[in-house]
Amino acid sequence: MAEAGAPVACRLDAFDERGRAEHRQLAGELLAAMTDVEELPDGYAVRFPGRPFLFLRIARWIELERACCPFLTIRLEIERSGPAYRVRLTGPEGAKDVLRAELLRLR
Repeated sequence: MAEAGAPVACRLDAFDERGRAEHRQLAGELLAAMTDVEELPDGYAVRFPGRPFLFLRIARWIELERACCPFLTIRLEIERSGPAYRVRLTGPEGAKDVLRAELLRLR
């Protein structure tokens, strides 16, 4: 979790070239698998089908996101109403704007 008053900005130095390539590749893969995006007051929730291989890909992506976006709070939920994963990405004021820009960039 980001400390109070921490800037709402992605850390460009979080990855070397290989890490950036992995992050980009995972983001594209997960974008293609997304089934829904829900706007929240302080961020977004993204839903994925409940496939076992996706769980591992989502978990890796969350680890990478924690490194480059320490201001985010990320929650992985496994829904019981159907086989689906829901990832909540929230943060302090300004985080939603960063998330929106990233989602639009990836589409």
